[in-house]
Amino acid sequence: MTDRPDPQAFVEALQPVVDQCARASLIFFGQVADLGKAADTSLTGSEAQEASGVLTALDSAFQDIILTAVLEHFPGLRCIAEENTPVKRHFRGGSSPYCVILDPIDGTLHFQRGDAPYHISLGLARDGRMEAAVVARPSENKIFTAVRGGGAYVQVGRRRPRRLRVPRRPRTNRAFISTKARVYQPLARPRLEPREGPIGAALVLTLLAEGELCAYLTRQVEVYDVGPPSLIAEEAGARCLLADGRSPVYSRRRKFSHFLAAATPELEDFLRGVVRRGRQLERAT
Repeated sequence: MTDRPDPQAFVEALQPVVDQCARASLIFFGQVADLGKAADTSLTGSEAQEASGVLTALDSAFQDIILTAVLEHFPGLRCIAEENTPVKRHFRGGSSPYCVILDPIDGTLHFQRGDAPYHISLGLARDGRMEAAVVARPSENKIFTAVRGGGAYVQVGRRRPRRLRVPRRPRTNRAFISTKARVYQPLARPRLEPREGPIGAALVLTLLAEGELCAYLTRQVEVYDVGPPSLIAEEAGARCLLADGRSPVYSRRRKFSHFLAAATPELEDFLRGVVRRGRQLERAT
C-alpha cells in the first residue's frame, strides 16, 4: 500500500473489482427502478437534463464497492466520483496529487431502461493528468484498460487483451456530437456524419478507440464522465482537448464547457473550427 500508486499496479488491483461489478450489473440491466435525483437544470437540452436525473441503487452500491477497494489498496488518494456515498466521504480533505476518478455507471438512463450500452468507468490521475484507466462495457463483456505510455487494450471475456490503435485513416465518418452541442451539428455535416445517441462519454470515447467513431464534440461534461475513458482514447492514438486546444486537467470536480476528441490532427483542426464558427453564430443571434 502506498500514497504514490504505480499506475500499472492500480489497473491490476482494480480491474478484477470493476469486472465483478460489471458482471453483477447484467443481472439488473433493464430491471432496476429509477430512484430519481435532482436533475441538472444547468445543462443544455431536455434530453441531457432527463439523463442527469436518473439514479439507481446500483450507482451508489458499485461506487462504494469500488472505492472500498481503492481505500484498501491505495489509501491517501483524493476522490472525484459522481454520487455522494458514505465511502466517498472517507476521501474528503486529501491533499495528495493523486486522485481516483469514478463514474460507477456512465449511461444510467440506458442501464435503467436496458436499451443501450452503459459503462463502469474508473481512473487514476496525477496532478490532473490521467495515468491509468479501467472501463467496462458489461453488455458486450468488454474491459478497456490503459496506462499512460503503455497503450490501450480491450479484453473480451477471457480472451487475450488486444491492443487498440486508432486507424491513421479513419474507416468511418461517424461522429458523436451530443444533444448539448446540437448547434454544431449542421456545421460538422459537410465532413462528418453526426449522431447524438446513445449517450455516454465512456461509450463514445471507447468507440473512438475502437475505430467505430472518428470524432466527438460535447459541452458541459463532468470530469468523472470523460477522465478515465479519455486515456483509453488517447493511448489508442486519438487526441482529447478543450476548445482552445489545451489538454483537459482532471484535478477537481467541474464541467468542461467544451470537450473534443479526434482520431487525427486534421479532424482535431476541423472540430476546433466548428466550435469557433458555432460560437460566432451564437454571438450573432
